[in-house]
Order: sequence, then C-alpha cells, then structure tokens
Amino acid sequence: MQSTDPSLTDILGAAVTIARGAGAILREGFETRRGTAVQFKTSDIDPVTEYDIRSEQFIVGELRKLFSSHQIVGEEGGAYRAEESRPPARNYLWHIDPLDGTVNFAHGFPMFCVSMGLLIDGVPSLGVVYNPATDETFAAALGLGATRNGRPIHVSATPVLNRALVITGFSYDTHTSDSNMKNFLGFQRSAQATRRIGSAALNLCYTATGQLDGHWEMKVKPHDITAGIVLVREAGGTVTDFDGGDEILSTGRIVSSNGLIHREMLDVLKAADDRG
Repeated sequence: MQSTDPSLTDILGAAVTIARGAGAILREGFETRRGTAVQFKTSDIDPVTEYDIRSEQFIVGELRKLFSSHQIVGEEGGAYRAEESRPPARNYLWHIDPLDGTVNFAHGFPMFCVSMGLLIDGVPSLGVVYNPATDETFAAALGLGATRNGRPIHVSATPVLNRALVITGFSYDTHTSDSNMKNFLGFQRSAQATRRIGSAALNLCYTATGQLDGHWEMKVKPHDITAGIVLVREAGGTVTDFDGGDEILSTGRIVSSNGLIHREMLDVLKAADDRG
C-alpha cells in the first residue's frame, strides 16, 4: 500500500515501461497481420481489434499493481474503479488509449500508438506515447521537459502560417458530418500544406518534435489528447481550445502549435465558424 504519493519522475518512468510493454502486444499483431477488426463501435468505420483490448488489459493491470489508488479511464473499458480505498493526497486520473490509430493498424499502416495521459487534480501533468512500428517513445511531465527516445524535443520556429505544415484528423462520423471540412479547407488555403495521418496522439507528438508546426482537431476524447497536451506544452508549444482557452478536454476541440502561429490558426478556425 502506498504511504505517500510517488514523484512525477517515478510515475513517468513507470508509464514509459508500461507503454512499451503494451506496444509489444501491438507489434505482435502488426507484424503477424492479425490485427483485423473483431467488431465495430460507433459506426462501420470505427473498428476495435483484439489488440486494442489486450493492450488496455495489460496497461490497466500494470497501473493497478503500481498505483492502486489511481483512477483509470480506458477507451475500450471505460472507467476502472481504484482498488485502494484510501484516497491519495491528490487526485490522479489516467486517460488511456491502448491503440490510437486502429484503422491504420488494421491496414498495416505504421502510424498507430499507445497513449497514456495523467491528470493530477484535473491538470494534464504527464504523457507517454509509444509507436511500436517506429520504436518512438515520447515522454513528458510538468517541469521535466519532453523527449523522444530520451532526447529532448522542442517545437518548431516557423514564424507564420503560410510557411507552416499543419495536421488534423476527422471523427468517425465523417460520413454523415462535414463539421471539420470547412476548417480543413481554410487551412488548405492559409498554410503551406495540410496533412492527416489518422492518430490524434501522434499529431501532437510530431507537433512537439517540430516536424509539424500546428495541429487542430474536434470531437476528440480525453484519451486521444491528454498525453499529447503535456508533450506539446513541455516542448515549448501552445495548446488551447478553439477559443484560445483551456476548455480542451470538456469541449473536445484542440489547437496545438509552436506558439508563433497560434493566433493565425485560431483566426482560421473562427473564420470557418463564421461562414457557418
């Protein structure tokens, strides 16, 4: 039983080990190409595989061993009750995506990952993202900076939007809703180029590394973005909601950038919203 709250450094080290362990499970499925969908969730383009489930079971099991008083919410299993009855000094809540980019995974496209984000007293405080196909481990915690495979990372220095490479994603209701398409067209006309790779967590990671200059997305869940928020901020970037505020997790709308182009990105989103 824990008598004191562990340090962020200790939690970060444990989370990296857990994420890489879950990634080994995903790598098995990816390399043997057995990652076919076992069922669909919200629509016929929203799959879940046996590896999503196995990865989440592994993560939850490991977190319960190490941090029994922490609360956990997983994409597949929902809320897991803390096993230790005595509450810790602070509120710890994990948001887990055991396989972000399931469609990519099922098709053999190597842009998928494990994402583990930790809120402490409601504040995004720690994030680990691991892509087993590229063996990239992204890790960050408040005040500790951000790294990729142990080396510090920093956002880009691109000064203006028309020189920027930006990225987005589309929600699983994209066949019936065009809510992000106006935004996409706005950035196509305003940025140097716009991309989509199918993983919100990796979108944030590559914004943190400076390989992308900015990212926006809507209808995202806390398990998609909690880890990435910490990574971008600790890499020197800016993360807000579409209004420039901090209601990211509650609205499901996120804008992340190197900070230099952030105002321009918010203006593009506002213009698209004004056009209705």
